[in-house]
Amino acid sequence: MEKDFQDIQHLDSEENDYQPSGDEEQGTHGQSPRTENPFWKGQPPSQPFTQSLGFRLYLNLLALAFNVLLLVVICVISSQSMQLQKEFLTLKESFSNFSSSTLMEFGALDSHRGSRDDTLTSLRAKLEKKQQDLKADHSTLLLHLKHFPLDLQILTCQLEFHHSNGTECCPVNWLKHGGSCYWFSRVGLTWAEAAEYCQLENAHLLVINSWDEQKFVVEHTGSFHTWIGLTDRDGSWKWVDGTEYTSNFKNWGFSQPDNWQGHEQGGSEDCAEILSDGHWNDNFCQQVNRWACEKRRNITH
Repeated sequence: MEKDFQDIQHLDSEENDYQPSGDEEQGTHGQSPRTENPFWKGQPPSQPFTQSLGFRLYLNLLALAFNVLLLVVICVISSQSMQLQKEFLTLKESFSNFSSSTLMEFGALDSHRGSRDDTLTSLRAKLEKKQQDLKADHSTLLLHLKHFPLDLQILTCQLEFHHSNGTECCPVNWLKHGGSCYWFSRVGLTWAEAAEYCQLENAHLLVINSWDEQKFVVEHTGSFHTWIGLTDRDGSWKWVDGTEYTSNFKNWGFSQPDNWQGHEQGGSEDCAEILSDGHWNDNFCQQVNRWACEKRRNITH
């Protein structure tokens, strides 16, 4: 009973605390809060900022989940590679132990010459079988290790694509430099055949726009003459991708281009190549040279 009485007193005190003063009563009679507060006019508060924040939070969580997934896959592949290496070391140790035991048995044969020939034949068969098994396991291990860099490259490419918001990785066996991907041949074709090859790869013959790009190309062409995407078959020098020639970077050799006419096949020199020293030279387009293809990376942002 005493506790109920105290609760009733507490409720009475709260009602006294919230009794409006004279000014407040006058304000209540003078104007209705429903007419002054836009909330009572049926205008719901807009929340574009809250919705935008929620959408960005969702995108960030999605990106985080994708990153975690890629990292987990990379860790799994790395773990598998380490496991394969451990198995290879175990096999190697097992073979070493077997060899040691074989030597011990050979030593024992000296004191048991009567059955030495039979024992040697048996040991030789066991050793050959062990070697065959070891070679098979080694081949399997090498196959896994051969595919591991490619799998890792693909995962790294996907991770880079995600972080860069749309930058496409270069294809396998293509080299990345600046904003382009490059492929260097190991065989020779005429200039026209090389240009067609690059087109089939959704690329074009190499176009050099700067000294930095020139140095990168020379590092990978070595001592071989290499076709580039520059020709004057239409009467004036032009780059195959439409790059402006007159004011763009050039690296012609001394007195080049000279349009020399002394080729055995006849005709003029209408196609450009990179020489072993890095300078450009005009050559007969039917000459068989190595070549280089270039394609822009797909940068969407």
